[in-house]
Amino acid sequence: MKIRIRGNSIRYRLDKTDIASLQEQQQVEEITTIGAGTLHFSIHAKAGEPSIVMNANKVQLFLPADQVSTWTSTEQVGFKHELPNADGSVLHLLIEKDFKCLTERDEDESQAFNNPAQSC
Repeated sequence: MKIRIRGNSIRYRLDKTDIASLQEQQQVEEITTIGAGTLHFSIHAKAGEPSIVMNANKVQLFLPADQVSTWTSTEQVGFKHELPNADGSVLHLLIEKDFKCLTERDEDESQAFNNPAQSC
């Protein structure tokens, strides 16, 4: 899972392995070690409205299970949600499938989805 944060927006990009985990276990998690600590980002499929919780070193995103099921089992690229923050601002979320880059990169993209903009 790739996570991009900019201002009040978080973009989650999931590859085929992440999608399989979300389908089978109803959750996917990415852990990054920073010094002596760890930072956890996770997505969970569950009934109800979308929500996000941040506690200490964890950011947990909860998405409607039916929306996740439709997204993971179709060609749908992604979807958006906007969630209110306690200070009155809005958190913008984008959850999408991770596509292979069209240019060479020093990154393992073996589990990325084929890019629809790729020439045949």
